[in-house]
Amino acid sequence: MFCPNCGKKVNEIDNFCKFCGHDLRETEDLQNSDTDNHKSEYNKPETSLYEECQTSEVLTAAEDTIQTEQTDEADSDEEEIVVYEIKKHYMSLFWPVVFSPVFVAYFWIFYVEIPTFWGFLIALLVLAPIIYPILRYLSDRAVITTSNLHIRQGVFNIEEITVPLKKIHLVRLRRSYLGRLADYGHLIIEKENSDKEIVYRYIQNPEDVQFILGNSKAYIAEYLKQ
Repeated sequence: MFCPNCGKKVNEIDNFCKFCGHDLRETEDLQNSDTDNHKSEYNKPETSLYEECQTSEVLTAAEDTIQTEQTDEADSDEEEIVVYEIKKHYMSLFWPVVFSPVFVAYFWIFYVEIPTFWGFLIALLVLAPIIYPILRYLSDRAVITTSNLHIRQGVFNIEEITVPLKKIHLVRLRRSYLGRLADYGHLIIEKENSDKEIVYRYIQNPEDVQFILGNSKAYIAEYLKQ
């Protein structure tokens, strides 16, 4: 053993250096503490590396989940763009126009025979088969956006329907002989996991609408390029 102060050889049992008087107990304590630290580091469990890797994998998975949720929220918050408007055909007013002289005649009879407020209300009820289809023609609206099909129909009891394009299972058309001649039809849509059909009547260019809904991804991609 050598003195750390003067470097001369001393006995291991000495507490002080006989040459310079240096306290050898402090040096021994420092050496013992260094030895203990080295042993504690050497004796660390081998599973610590596995635990660190496992923790890292968990954190990575959590970050991926958060990033996916943020992406989904961004996609859901993306503004919709109308790519096609489904217009009503004028043939929805065909029968009201044909029978309008009859209903107007009945309206006049009730209004003249019962010249009161109640007579006027009854006369308006007679005109309802003419007025209601006209209001439906003006109020009904359907549009195809980049992600959904939106339908709004009705006058007093308004029904609003939103169908995601990716959830549309089948698109059918119902057309009469007159519908083929005048190019109109009734749109029938079936959703995935639903037995209820959605019907939108008297639309223009029904075959174009059927093609767009059946090939929505390709049509939207082509529309956005323009």
